[in-house]
Order: sequence, then structure tokens, then C-alpha cells
Amino acid sequence: MKKALLILLILSSILSYSSEVNGKALLDNTTNHSGILIKFTPVSPSAVYAETTSDINGLYNINLANGIYTISYEKTGYQTHTSTNQLISKNKTLTDITLSSKNVVNVSGDVFGNWLNSNTYIVNSDITIPNGETLNIEEGTVIKFDGQYSLVVNGTLKAIGSQNNTILFTSNSPNQKNNDWKGIQINNLNSTSELKFCIIEYGNEKNNDQTGLIEVKGNLIIANSKIRHSNGVGVRVTYNYSGNISIKNSEIYDCTSGIYSSGSGQLIVDNNSIYGISEIGIRNWSSSKYTAITNNKINQCQYGINLVGDALVERNIIFNNSFFGLFVADGTASILNNTFLSNQNSIGITANNFYSPKAKINSNIFLNSKDFDIKSLGDFKPLLVTYNLFYNSNIGNNLPIGVGSTITTNKNGTDSDTYFNIFSSPDFISIDPSNVDFCNLNFNSDAINAGDPSITNNYNQTIIDIGANESPKTLSVNEYSNNNFVISPNPFVSNIKIQAKNKSLFNRLLLYNLNGQIIKEYKLKTLTSRHTINNLTNLKSGGYIISIFRNSNKIQQVKLIKK
Repeated sequence: MKKALLILLILSSILSYSSEVNGKALLDNTTNHSGILIKFTPVSPSAVYAETTSDINGLYNINLANGIYTISYEKTGYQTHTSTNQLISKNKTLTDITLSSKNVVNVSGDVFGNWLNSNTYIVNSDITIPNGETLNIEEGTVIKFDGQYSLVVNGTLKAIGSQNNTILFTSNSPNQKNNDWKGIQINNLNSTSELKFCIIEYGNEKNNDQTGLIEVKGNLIIANSKIRHSNGVGVRVTYNYSGNISIKNSEIYDCTSGIYSSGSGQLIVDNNSIYGISEIGIRNWSSSKYTAITNNKINQCQYGINLVGDALVERNIIFNNSFFGLFVADGTASILNNTFLSNQNSIGITANNFYSPKAKINSNIFLNSKDFDIKSLGDFKPLLVTYNLFYNSNIGNNLPIGVGSTITTNKNGTDSDTYFNIFSSPDFISIDPSNVDFCNLNFNSDAINAGDPSITNNYNQTIIDIGANESPKTLSVNEYSNNNFVISPNPFVSNIKIQAKNKSLFNRLLLYNLNGQIIKEYKLKTLTSRHTINNLTNLKSGGYIISIFRNSNKIQQVKLIKK
């Protein structure tokens, strides 16, 4: 009896220090995910070796002694996946794992020609595309760097993925960190390299010269890509190099700085989302022949934008930055039609007398700045503060005489100062960044048709609205000069066909009347480049607006006319 009781006490003690672990392990080329061997190899003394296998759905479940394990997933014909130093101390569901059936190709030294998505490329030393050579990387290809190595582009890199089949540059470490490999260096001024629909991640350790995960000394186009998880800069344009750089429709996040340019060529930064940056979202310290920062969303940085050098900053939404939304240290900054929301300070101007900052602040919205909308750290004042909307914050501490004193009205009858700045609510539909109408103007907003009449309006023939987003109320049939969609016929009678250009994909449509009321929402089952809306005969004649979305992101808005 005593012996049985002792056994029960021992079993009870073991079970009290164990945990149930479950998860899902999948195979990339089949619907039968059975037979994957999952091994739990002890690292700490309390851990005990165990193994199990997946069922047809990839599910597995096992009871483990508490401790630290290396977990490996294995099946013949597939790449083994390993996760190290996994602490098991309570019941836990592990991250889903998919084993790759692709061939492993180890690469080093000079590389060029074609890389195929049927392979996974493991980089075992620095690799170089020689001058005069081109490396073409097929959509869906995975490239893993197995240490502190770089891809050096002295020739031309063409890494062109697609919306549903991105190219991945990543770390080969089982426990990926933000400094596992060095990065991609673009050195060629005689050709243009391209990174389109790519993910570049887990590289570049921060150092004194602030090199980038993507280091640019030549010509480069980045589009529809994600640059993330780096202890260094996301994209750095190297000092005094004259390459032309375009960064569009991309995301940059979890880096020390997003974009750091000190080059002398052309820099275009358009329609990107830059966020979660520990220091500066966009730092332009260049003598660039032309710099344009337009249509971006920049948030959760210390400084959203930091300028030393001339730049156009237009139609950006700059919000929730902890020091300054935009800091002007030197040069002429043309700050037009932006929306500044809930920054500590929206615009800052340096006190450094070695510099000569010239800020032209025109037709912007300032809302809920915690300290100042426009904060001068010294004697410098903005050159121009006109046709802006200020609300619920301190306008500034060193402004041109007359800014902020209501003495007249603008052409719409709204109270204004002598520079036609107004001080009423912008009346946004939403200030929630996850809402599709984030920082869009309601139809009765005082910001509508209240901007600078001398600024060319690419949307229609009316006066521009104040802020980053033009109201649908004032949009013309051809809303954008760079229209990504063909809507036909327009005017229409009963049906309209939406056809995307340049591989743009969408899966949601909203049809509004001109009072901003939603007439109909169309949720599509999959992403598509074309769709036809039928049965519109009963709509009243007049103007309508169709908004085109990819998930929650609005990618186009077009005005329609019903006959």
C-alpha cells in the first residue's frame, strides 16, 4: 500500500511540472500534412526528450516535462525547420510551421543569371553581381543569409515579385533577430536596379556610419515592398552619391530610421507607410537635385520627417510622433496640403545658427498637437503660414505677425486671420488609423475649398481643400492624374466595369452619393484586377463616387455620372 502511494505521489509530482503542447505543422505542396516528425530535444536539465507526429491536418499534441527545448520539424523531401531555446512552462500552442519542398542551393561569390522560385537560396558568404551582369530573381523566391553577409550589386538586380508571390530576403537563423545579416548594396549608376513586391528583413546592425539594410549608391526603384526588422536604417542613400531613387507603395517599420538620404540625386518617396521607427521616419540630409515626400503615412517615430536640404512635403498624414512630426533644420521646405494629427509638436524649426531653415507652411491641417503646431527652437520664423487649419492646440511660439488673430473671413465666410488661416474643427469622418475614412473630410467641413487658390488642383477645377485628403464632394470624374483604374462607361446607364492597370488588385467597392451616403457595398471573395457592377438602372441620374479598396486600404476614388 505504501509503495503504491509513493508511485502515485511521484506521478503526481511529474504531472504537476509538465505542460500540454500543441500546434500545427504543414507541408507546402499537399493537403495531406500527416507524418511530420516533431522532436523536442532537451536544452535545460529539467527537460526530457520527446517526439510526436502530425495528423492529416497537420495537428499535433504532446505532454512535455517543463524546461527549455530545441524543437525540430522533419520529413523526407522537405527542408527541416528548427526553433531553439523554446521555454515550456505552461500549456502552450506553438506557432504554425510550414515545411518547404524547395531545393536548397548554397551560393557565394559572384552571382548572376536567373534565380528560380523552385529553389531556396542559402547565402554562405558575401555575394556580388559583377559590373555588366544582371541577376533576375523570379517571383516567390526565398533568399536566406546564413551570417553577416551582403548582396553587393555592382551590376543590376531585378527582383520583381507579385502581389500574391513576393520575393523574400531574410535570415537563415532559426531564431531571427534584427541584425542577422548585413544587407543589400546598390552601387551602379549606369543601370537601374528594382525591388518590387519584395520583403527585406532581419538584417543590418546599427553602427556609427548608419548604413542601411538597403544601402544605395546607384539607381534604385523600390515598389510594393516591406522593409522591416533591422537594428539599422531601412533604406540609406549614401553621402554625395548621385543616383536616382524611387520608393513607392511600400511599408518600412521596426528600424532605427526608415529612410536616410544624404545623396545628391533625385529622391521620390511616395505613398508609403512608415511607422514603428525608433528614431526618424524620413531623414533628408541631402543636396538632392529634387526631393519629393508625398502621399505617405508616417507615425510612431521620434521625428516623422527631418529635413536638411530643399524638399517638397505634400499630402502626407503625419501622426502620433513623439518629438516632432516634421523638423526643418535647413533648406527650403515647401510644406503643402499635409495633415498633422496628435504629434507632440507638428512642425519644429531649428535654433542652430549654422543653418538657414526656410519653412513655407501652406494649406495644412493641424489637430491635437500636444505642445505646439509650429515650434521654433530659436529665432527662426516660418517664411509663410497661410491657408492652414489649426484646431485644439497651441498654434506656435514664433510666428509671422498676424498669424492666429481672427480679423476677417475667407471666401467661404469662415472666420480667419489675415493670411486666411482658419481655426474650426476639420470635421474628419474618422481619426482612427484603422478606419478606411481616416482623416477624410466630412461633406460640411470648413476645410473644403479653403486652401490656397494659387496651388494647382489636380483633382478638379475648384480651389483645393485644406489637408492631405481631398473631399469626395470636390472630386472630378478623373480624380487623379495618375489613375490606376479604367472605369467604363462613364457616364453609365446600368452597368460599370472596373479594370485595374499595372497589376493593382482590389476586393471591396463602396458606392456613395454626393452627400456622402453609402448606396451599396460590394465585398468580393478574392483579390481581383477587374469586376463588373450590374443592375444600376434604378439609380437616380446624377453624380456618384466609387471607392476601391484592397482590404482596408483605399487605393482609388473616382467620381461617376449616372445618365
